[in-house]
Amino acid sequence: MNHKQTKHQITKKLQTMHAVDIAKLFTESKIEEKKIMIQAMPSNMIDDVFIELEAKVAIEFFTLLDENKKQLLLKDLSPADLKPLFEEFNDEDKDQLFKLLDSNKRKELERLIKYDETKAASVMRSDYLVLLYDYEVSEAMKYLTTHVSDNDYIDTLFVQQENKIVGIISLKDLIVARKNQKISEFIKTNFEYVLEDDTLALAINKISNYDISVLAVLNKEEALIGVITADDILEEMALEYESNIDKFVAVGDYDESSNPFIRAKQRLPWLLASIVLNLVIALLLSVFSDTIDAIAALVLFQPLILGMAGNIGTQAIAVTILVLHNKTHETKELRKKHVRKEVLIGITNALIIGILGFLLSWVFLSLTTFDMGKNVTPAILSLAIALSLVFSMILSSMFGVLIPLVLTKLKIDPAAASGPVISTINDLVALVIYFGFATLIVLPIIG
Repeated sequence: MNHKQTKHQITKKLQTMHAVDIAKLFTESKIEEKKIMIQAMPSNMIDDVFIELEAKVAIEFFTLLDENKKQLLLKDLSPADLKPLFEEFNDEDKDQLFKLLDSNKRKELERLIKYDETKAASVMRSDYLVLLYDYEVSEAMKYLTTHVSDNDYIDTLFVQQENKIVGIISLKDLIVARKNQKISEFIKTNFEYVLEDDTLALAINKISNYDISVLAVLNKEEALIGVITADDILEEMALEYESNIDKFVAVGDYDESSNPFIRAKQRLPWLLASIVLNLVIALLLSVFSDTIDAIAALVLFQPLILGMAGNIGTQAIAVTILVLHNKTHETKELRKKHVRKEVLIGITNALIIGILGFLLSWVFLSLTTFDMGKNVTPAILSLAIALSLVFSMILSSMFGVLIPLVLTKLKIDPAAASGPVISTINDLVALVIYFGFATLIVLPIIG
């Protein structure tokens, strides 16, 4: 079979596949196979496959294209789709990319990359359509059919009057309206929007809370400068979710294709840090060796103390990291309010769990014959357990709130440091409190 026949067969095979599957196949292929795939790939599929690739693979894909296909790809992609690729390029490649873009798309891309990634405008796109306020339906439909392109978002159309957006209209409403009817008669003037300096978190909340498919981005003069679609927001949320989960459990930059030794190397430092902290715990517990020897029943409730302290600390950490990520507590007063609220929640839950812990441990100890030590009653030991639960949970919830805030202040990623190390710190505090109360309350009774 000659090369042309092979290329023809590959082309036919690619035409039957979804862009996501092609992107996955390309990522897993060797360099020679990638070159053949690109040569055989139909021109109308290149942009669909490209936007499904990870940034590093997308750069490789782009560099393997010939000049004609590069220009075709850049023509089909919106500035919003080009931005992630552009940010991965070095300065020389960026200059080369700019030369291949037309002036309008170049200006739009330059404007997008100026926005901070925490701003709503950083993910907006410009492929939308605007109708004039005084259009009749027939004029609007004519404008729509002559100006729409493949990438334009047309489910919702924006209506403009004197350079200001005054409302929106759905494509469905426009289609079913009478052709001589003015669109001003049925536009929706109460629509959701964000300003270009608003946070991305605000845009996410609006799209999520109001269940809308598109959000307008306005400048200070109330002129439309872009739109954010629900798909854009969903993609941002998915990427951030994966990133935060990886950091929260301290597994590093997770890559399914990397070999086990590389992935083990990424996780090892956090596990080694945990070993060191657990050795510290063992050293501190040796101080309470007399208490442990005298009250064997203490060991039974150790998992309870550790588990509840860890659970409430993890809840506080997760909420605080989410708040910091959403940039909803940027001012000092809002951060103080968050700390007060979370500490109050921690105290409330700790008191409830402490009372339940006292009752359940008292019942359990009363029904069993475990060695509690000479002259020690179930009520006395249960009191030590309850107090340990209350104080360890309160302190753990405080650590869960304060540690991410302190790390953020020190410009350290709180998500990356909130995994095994902080969990071990919580264990350390909880055990010291537990055996400390047992030593102060129970051990003197034994004598």
